This record gives sequence, structure tokens and C-alpha cells, in this order.
Amino acid sequence: MLFPSKMVEVEILVHNSVKYNVLKTMQRNGFMHITQHNVEGLENAAPSDVATEIVDYEFRVGKLIEILNIAKERKKTGLLASLQTEPPERFPARPRDREEILKDAESTLRKIEPQILTLYSRWEGVNGEIERIKIQRLQVEKLKNIPIDISYLGEGPYAYIVAGTAKNLERLEKLKKEGKIALWSFTEGKKKDVTYTIVLASHMKDKKDVESALRFAGFSEFELGGWSGLPNEVLKAMDKKIGELRKERDKIRNELGVFRRKYYPYLSVLKDDLYNEKVKEEIHSKFGRTHYTTLVRGFIPKKDFDRAKNAIESVSRGLAYIKWRDAQGDDVPVKYNNAKIFRPFQAFVDMYSTPKYGHIDPTVIIAPLFVIYFGLTLGDAGYGMIMAVLGFIMWKPLGKYNWTNRTLGSILFVSGLSAVVFGLLQGGIFGPLNESNPLYPLVHYKPVLDPMQDPITLLVISLIVGVFQLSLGLALGAFHHLKDKNYAEFLQAEVSWFVLFPAGGALIGYYFGWWPLQGTYLTLAWIFTVIGLFLFLPGVASKMVDRKASINGLFFFDITGMIGDWLSYSRLLALDLATSGLALTINILAGIIWSMTKGASSMVCCLPVLLAGVALALLWMRKKDPMKKGIIILLLIFGIVGMVNLHAAIWLFVGIFLVVGHIGNSMLQALGSFVHSLRLQYVEFFSKFYEGDGVKFEPFREIRKHSRLEVKE
Repeated sequence: MLFPSKMVEVEILVHNSVKYNVLKTMQRNGFMHITQHNVEGLENAAPSDVATEIVDYEFRVGKLIEILNIAKERKKTGLLASLQTEPPERFPARPRDREEILKDAESTLRKIEPQILTLYSRWEGVNGEIERIKIQRLQVEKLKNIPIDISYLGEGPYAYIVAGTAKNLERLEKLKKEGKIALWSFTEGKKKDVTYTIVLASHMKDKKDVESALRFAGFSEFELGGWSGLPNEVLKAMDKKIGELRKERDKIRNELGVFRRKYYPYLSVLKDDLYNEKVKEEIHSKFGRTHYTTLVRGFIPKKDFDRAKNAIESVSRGLAYIKWRDAQGDDVPVKYNNAKIFRPFQAFVDMYSTPKYGHIDPTVIIAPLFVIYFGLTLGDAGYGMIMAVLGFIMWKPLGKYNWTNRTLGSILFVSGLSAVVFGLLQGGIFGPLNESNPLYPLVHYKPVLDPMQDPITLLVISLIVGVFQLSLGLALGAFHHLKDKNYAEFLQAEVSWFVLFPAGGALIGYYFGWWPLQGTYLTLAWIFTVIGLFLFLPGVASKMVDRKASINGLFFFDITGMIGDWLSYSRLLALDLATSGLALTINILAGIIWSMTKGASSMVCCLPVLLAGVALALLWMRKKDPMKKGIIILLLIFGIVGMVNLHAAIWLFVGIFLVVGHIGNSMLQALGSFVHSLRLQYVEFFSKFYEGDGVKFEPFREIRKHSRLEVKE
């Protein structure tokens, strides 16, 4: 599991008469990652003559599916509905050859495309008309206070009347004073965002002067042609028209629903068939060709090679030549080879960079370390349980048909359980289990390690963990350097540190008084420290292997860098203390609130709250705001409950404060634990050995989003 799957580089020379049979088998089984042929002088293959026809059919069928989805039943809304994920619509299909698929596409489109497109044109027209009237309705709303017949707007034999919005009324006011126009205006907005809704009437002989003034005013005219009557009458007429159009739209949706129930499964299967035929044509750009043959190059996992070879030979009827060898080089794709339990953590490796082929895949190493670090830094059983429940919901209900939710949810679930274990060991359940914790009367015990009382022990553990992981990273780096016969880098980058860690550590502990070190042991510690520094000096190890190499004296920065990486593991303590400290603060504040209000009367505590809720409710009724609605409801509840029973109101307020505070803190600290646990892998650990920029294994395979094959060839 430490290395990706072994790959085989394969070249297949196939006669053109059986080429599509071979491609169909390769696509159906999905065992080969296809790459550029890379043969000098060999011409690239071109798509077949029907490629354009396939693309056209696929686009048109996709458009029909999109139109028919207008009639798809609306999903239920709400929390329970969001947790009840439905499987994607996938319909049974059977294997078909290209000729049958194209014939089917042609006859199906000829039969139903004109009818569906006609319905869609009507649908678009009705929707456009509804939106147009909605815009006009907003314009008429602005004119409600002006008793003018809307049909008067426009040009007449003698009068010019317009309505709209303007930014500046300076020149219009001047024309009004001169008696050239009649002007009605209403102000909207404040300060720099002021706009004016205006209605202007003038004689036709003054039209040019009026138009000039309107341009200067930044005038935008209302388009209200076709309507007549006073504004209130027009608004009623508009509402009636919108209602009629909506009924017409529902009628069209029902007609589309008839087509959907009858043809949607059929079109979905056809769409997938055409898409996979299109992919067969697009992949030709990677093939080489001669007059009669096609060359396909790619990579197959070694364990699947015999099965793939037999399948290709079977469908090619002896007209395919297969050449293969063990894969080597930078273009070899990487297929992970991890047990099921570790697969979600492959996403972390991909987020950083896919490993190079033949190099270490660290998934099985970082998976347990990430879970441990997350649990240690969150360090609270209550918060861990919240994360575990949230992770389970994402993993099971929400992740059943969603890879992202399933992957992240499973990681969060396991990490949350880790936080529960470490929280119990550290005595943290929604904060330290001391007198300020509401759970103290029910649960209290002496923790194995309390970070608030004994942070030094946890710091030592964090640094020991750091030494372990950094040493593991160096060991993995040493493995690669020895494998590649890069002995100079092996001596400088790994052996030097394996000598410095114990020798330098022994000297540091001795001079800080942590342990005794005398006689021969002290001498050996100094000797090995000097040897380690000597090997670490850039260029010395290279000089030992190659006398022409030069020595670089800037090694001091590499030493400080390693020390910085080691000390970075102290964040495990810092994040743990942050979680406990903020949780403790929330509990103390809740206690202070309780003690401050314990002796107060209902009139002092709750009457002002009730009055504030009533006052805000009256203001809200004038201008409804969803955000303020929640605050108003809470104020009214607290006020009413408090007037009846003060203690019940206080308990309710403190309870809500604790729930909101701890949930908010758990989310904040979980995010920090997630990011910093991952950072220790990426920055401190991967830098010691990891080789990224690999190519991910992406097999040429059949993709079916809307259908499923019930019979395989």
C-alpha cells in the first residue's frame, strides 16, 4: 500500500476493420489509460466521417433532455427532505453498435424534436412576457400617487408626456419655472444614491428643449405601451394578465410532462450512447495511423493486463498486435493501491499533488496521523461528538450519491470519534470538567492528562510526536535516495540528521539539566554531533562521492529550518489549549449571567425585553426583514416567559447561550484542527521525502450519467 499499483506500458497496433470493436471493449472494461503515441514520423489519427454527425445528435438530444426537465417534479424542501437524498435517475440500457445508435438518434429526433421545440418556444415566450410585465409593474408602482391615465404617456398631436426616473432635476426645474413643462416628481434613496420618479408634460413645440433637459437629467423612460387606465387600475390588469400567463405556462409544463414521461428514459439512454461514441472519436487525436492500421499507446495496471490482453485479442480476431513492457518514466499514470478504509484520505494526497509513479504514496501514513492530530488538537469529547454526528450525516444520508460529501463525511466521522477519545482522556466535555461546567454535577473524574493543569507534559508529547514523524519522513527520503543511488544526498539529507538527532539531543538535555551525561557518553555525544554537522554541510557529502564537487557553507539555514519544523508540532498543544480555554470561557460567562440575574425581578429583567420585542415588531411590520424577524421572536419569547416565570426565562437564555456558544466554538476549533493537522502533513512531513507532480490514472472508459447497462458483452 505504500506504493501505487504496478503499471504496464502497452502499444496496440490494430487493423482499422476491427478498430471500433477494440475501442468499444476498452471503453466498456475501462482498464487502459490512453496517452499520446509519441512515434516520430507517424501521422496522428483523425476522427471518422460520422464524428460531426455524432456531435450534432448528442447536442440535440441533450437539448431535448434539458427542455423536458422543465416538467420534472419539484423536490421537497426542508431539513428532513435534505437528508433524504434520492438516487439519480438512471434507466436500463443494452449494448448497441454505432450504426444502431445513429439510426435510432435520427428517427427519434425526426419524430419528437419539432413538437418539443415548439412547446419550448411557447414556454420561453410566456416566461419573457411575464418578466416584461413584472418590470412594467414595478414602474407603475412608482406612479401610484399620480392620477394620470397610463395611455396618455407618449406623443400626441399637441402634447408630449413621459414618465421615468432621473438623477438630476436642475434643468427640468428651470423649464418648469419658464412655464414650458408640467412636472411631478418623487424622491427615492438617500444622499448620493437619490433618484427621482418623474412625470413630465409639455407642448410638442418644446419637445427638443425637453429632450435635451432629460438627457442632462440622466432620464430613463418607462415603457408602458399597451396599458390604459389609472395606475391602480393598470396594476390590477397586470396582476390578472400575469395570472393568465402563469396558467398558460402550467399548461405548457403539463404538455412537456406528457413527453417527459413517455420519452425521457429513452432519450437519456440515447444521450449516454451518443456521448460514449463521441468520446471514441475525440480520443483519436492521441492515436497514430498508417493506411490500414491504428496505433494505440497507454498504460494498464499489471494485475489487469492478462484480462485486458485476452479481451482485446478476442474482439480483434487476430488483427491486433500487442507489445508491452514494465512501465517507466514520468508520464506513467498513478493508480492508488490502498485498502478501502484508507481511500477517503487519498483526497488529501491529491489536494497536495499526485505522487510520481514508483514513489511512495503516503496515504496509509497520513491517515492515522491526521486522525490522531485532529483528536488531540480538538481535545473535547462533546465537540468530538458534534463532529462525529455531522460527519455521519454527510457520510451516509448526504453522501450516498455524492462523492465529496461521502469522503469528507467519513473523514470527519472518524476524526470526531478520535476527539471523543482524547477529550475523555483530557477531561474535556464541552469544556474542562470543573465547577464552571454545567455537566460537573453529573460527570467528573480525574483526567489522565489535563492540558490546562499540565501543559508541559502535552508539549513534550507533541515534540516527541514531531521527532517521530520527521524521522519517519527522513527514513522514507533515505529509501528513495538509496533506491536511486543518490548516495551524496543520502549522506547529507538523512544520515546527518540520524546522527544529529540522538547526539545533539543528548547534549541539549545535558546542558539544560534534564539528565546527566558524563565521561565517555559526553565525549561520544560531541563526536557524533560534529560528524553529523560535517555530513550536513552542503557539498561535503558530494565531495566524498565526487572530488570535483564544491562545498557550500550556508547549511545553517537548513538546521534552523529543521528546528522550526520540529517546534511546529507545538501547535498540537496550542490548539488544544485554545479549545479548552474558549470552552471554559463560555461556561464561565454562562455562570456570570446566571448569578447576575438570579436575584432580579421580572419587571427589571424581562419587561424591557418584552417592550423592545413589541417595538421592533411594530417597526418590522412596516418593512419586513427576515433577519430581524428571528430576533423579534426571541425577544418576545424571553419577555413573555420571563413575565410568567423569571427562572424559566433565565434557564432558557443560559441554555441557548451555552448551545450556540459551544456549537460555534466547536465549528471554529474543528476548522483549526482540520487545517493545522493537514498542514503538519504537507509542510513538515512531505518536505522530507515526497515527490509529487505525478499523472493520475484516468482510464478510457464508458461514462453513463443517465443510464446503466444491464447486459455486458
